[in-house]
Amino acid sequence: MIMRRTAGDVLGACSTAEARLLAQCELHRMEAELLFDRICLECGWHALDMCCGPLGVLDILAERIGQSGSVVGLDRDPRMLEAAALSLAQRGVSGVQLVQGEVTATGLPGASFDLVHERLLLGDVVCPENVVTEMVRLVRPGGFVALQDADVISWTCEPASPAWDHLANALTTTCIGDPHVGRRLPGMLRAAGLVDVEVDVQAGLWRPGEPHHNLLPCLVNLHRDRILANGPLTEPELDACLRDVEDHLARPDTIVLSWMLFQAWGRKPFTI
Repeated sequence: MIMRRTAGDVLGACSTAEARLLAQCELHRMEAELLFDRICLECGWHALDMCCGPLGVLDILAERIGQSGSVVGLDRDPRMLEAAALSLAQRGVSGVQLVQGEVTATGLPGASFDLVHERLLLGDVVCPENVVTEMVRLVRPGGFVALQDADVISWTCEPASPAWDHLANALTTTCIGDPHVGRRLPGMLRAAGLVDVEVDVQAGLWRPGEPHHNLLPCLVNLHRDRILANGPLTEPELDACLRDVEDHLARPDTIVLSWMLFQAWGRKPFTI
């Protein structure tokens, strides 16, 4: 039996990258299950999770594909692959192959997977189209490429907070990728030559006491140096906004609307 953990078990105080990414896995677990339902993921498939981090969707894929198929997790960071091996062992999942490689040049043989998947990767790279090109190369004709990425346009709090707006703007305007890449996913799949492209959008609500309710100040602290080097806020302004937002989120009536998680998937034609 595969063990399930809640986001609260692993988020902590945003103490490590592994903890944050494990919490992210739990946060978007239901959406991943729904995506694979819509693709009709079958027992015996060969699947790849790009930039899997400390778990990604590897446990979900392994559970659905079974012993007759195969699951590969790819990440450039050996520490993440070590964390993934530990996470899988803790959940009683065996048989997953973990591979170190770059997402735009994996070194894996082409046309070798029935499904190639990524989640929350494309918003963190300068040229997401290059990642999609590699994913299309790796999937066999008739197989699927599946993308899950955020559009932060909906990420806000209620009641409104000017300090929230300042922090969110500082975080998103200094990132290297596109924080609104989610809405572009169907177009990227079509441009890459895929057919039968479909799209869905998921969003959620984070209430006081839930782990991701405080995610904005957590991420701002994580990327503090980058924001101060490139952003619109001085250090005293940043610290003042952080105090205001933390106080605002501590109120029992403050809710947070999550980012939109766009899901897009398409099939590789037999001639491309």
